[in-house]
Amino acid sequence: MNIKRWLISVLILGIIIASLGFMKFTQIQAAIAFGESFPEPSASVKSSYVERIEYSKKSKVIGQLQAKRTLDIRNEYAGLIVKINYQPGDFVTQGQILFELDTTIERANLAAANARLTLAKSTQTRLAKLLAQKRVSPDQVDQADADVTIAKAEIANLTAVIDKKTIRAPFNGQIGLTQYQPGQLLDVNTLLTSLVALDNTIWVDFKLPQTLPQLIVGDEVNIRIVSTNISESELLIAKVIAKSATIDVSARQLAYRAELKNSQQKLHHNQMVSVVVSTPSNQVLAVPSNAIARNHLGAFVFTLSQDDTKNWRAKSIQVELGERQGDLQIITNGLAGHEFIATEGAFKLKDQLLVYTQAPADTSLKGE
Repeated sequence: MNIKRWLISVLILGIIIASLGFMKFTQIQAAIAFGESFPEPSASVKSSYVERIEYSKKSKVIGQLQAKRTLDIRNEYAGLIVKINYQPGDFVTQGQILFELDTTIERANLAAANARLTLAKSTQTRLAKLLAQKRVSPDQVDQADADVTIAKAEIANLTAVIDKKTIRAPFNGQIGLTQYQPGQLLDVNTLLTSLVALDNTIWVDFKLPQTLPQLIVGDEVNIRIVSTNISESELLIAKVIAKSATIDVSARQLAYRAELKNSQQKLHHNQMVSVVVSTPSNQVLAVPSNAIARNHLGAFVFTLSQDDTKNWRAKSIQVELGERQGDLQIITNGLAGHEFIATEGAFKLKDQLLVYTQAPADTSLKGE
């Protein structure tokens, strides 16, 4: 009797457990079906193929324009200014008188020296005749000859002093803005003004760090003028004409000099310029800048490939970056050059995410 009751109880308990299990199974199946009714997570992006472009590494340094001929004009003798024959900033020609210093004393001494020379020559002629008649000694004639030579030397000295107190332009050029006044007393070696020649070419002096590719004589560099009337977008071309034989030990830089056309005289001595040095071009891989995604591990691009159902899936590839060229980012490592990648919207992607994009029509050609 007791066994029968136990069997009935076990049967009832099994029915209850089975019923509960069936209900739970039904609920799980309903949840799975409900979950499957939602679409798979996805993202829409723009895409393109990795490009190969011609690339030349550019290095920019600061240079300075240098006139071929420039001179600080100074006086060799002290004196009083009696005349100035230019205005600050004037264009002057070679030989033009710039300053005239007082030479009153020198000219008076020159007149006396000329008189002494006349007397010495007369005495020399008279003694030469007397010597022929053996009426004077040779020593007297020698003394007369010496007096003539001394008088000539004195005249030459005074003439040179007078000439050096008349300061002339040594070449054609433009005078600086330093200004003196007549009546001003000058000490020896006073800086009077500067003179800059106006040639059809001008030099560009610049230095390159030894870590950059070095130039050889004959190479060309691009020059961009800083703060000038020349358009900022205009690049001028200069040719390297000389380089230093040694590297500056303090800065580890090598000095160069290039020549630049200046026929319109728009460029000025000591003007600052930007010198752009380019290396020979070669082909590199490039992607749009918005294709680059970043995290704490570095930079990535997402390649897109089709799965078995022809849907696009994302896959991250870590890359090493070079320089930027406009809207393109140079890739130095990580890509082979034929990948189909996400560009705009790439930041939304993760591995194996479903991606909606429009592939180019000639996909079969892009991997070649």
